[in-house]
Amino acid sequence: MTDTIAVVSKVLPVIFLIVLGNILQRSGFLKQSTIDELKKVIVNISLPALLFMAFAETDFEFRYLLIFLSVFLICGIMLLFGVAFKSLTRADNRYVPSVFSGFETGMMGYSIFVAVYGAANMYKLAIIDLGQVTFVFFVLVSYLQRLNGESANVKQLALSFIKSPVILSIISGILVGSLGVFGVVKAFPLSNSVVEMFKLLSNLTVPVICIVIGYELRLDLQNLGKPLLAALIRLTALMAIAFFMNTLLIGKVLHLDNTFKIALYTMFLLPPPFVIPIFMKDGEGNNKQFILNTISISIILSLAAFLILIIVTR
Repeated sequence: MTDTIAVVSKVLPVIFLIVLGNILQRSGFLKQSTIDELKKVIVNISLPALLFMAFAETDFEFRYLLIFLSVFLICGIMLLFGVAFKSLTRADNRYVPSVFSGFETGMMGYSIFVAVYGAANMYKLAIIDLGQVTFVFFVLVSYLQRLNGESANVKQLALSFIKSPVILSIISGILVGSLGVFGVVKAFPLSNSVVEMFKLLSNLTVPVICIVIGYELRLDLQNLGKPLLAALIRLTALMAIAFFMNTLLIGKVLHLDNTFKIALYTMFLLPPPFVIPIFMKDGEGNNKQFILNTISISIILSLAAFLILIIVTR
């Protein structure tokens, strides 16, 4: 009982911050433009700082490429699963399949995982995340563009992927850690001050992300049926896939520790990428509300599932 309370107490601050963000939205204390600027700080500064620190102090192993390939493949399978769901439910919303594929690790996954398992273990989630980030950039975005009647430019997608602050921070962290530069930098007080700056920046990530999530949590209570069904089916399918992947790949093939398994479960219970509505065409009122409702419901389900996960695994 004491262990359960201790675990729950680590997640509650995250939930409280999300509630605070929703209160700030309802009260009008913060404007949407302010939230948009905070998201820029997260995506371009604080989250890259957190990821850089995680990988700079980690030995990257080539066996992790199996995780990358497996996650990329599963994202593709889930997109096809979404197409089948759309067909079976006879939905006229062409964007329905997109909510079955990809995960919002950047704006949610890292914050809840770090809150419980600490920044020292964050690289494990980041390694698992690489496959889905690549899938979202090259496949999901292309899929959404084609739905809008646009042609996907592979060169532009590749450039945006390479220029992504998240990808750059991971690559930089791996290089700095592998070459032993990080240890040298930390050995001298003046150069170590740069490391301390990165630590301070990374500390912004969790609270700011949680407030942003809470602010953008919006539900249309009159049209929850289909989004709830989609969110529940998505979560159930992904948890089943995560179980088999943890048992076979993470456990028996790669022999990785239990925190890797929890990291994989964590990513697979996350909501769809928050960028999906951004790529929808103007004038998609009801269709866009379905996507927003599905994402919002998935956020709530994700928090509940993560709480159950850490209680069970402890």
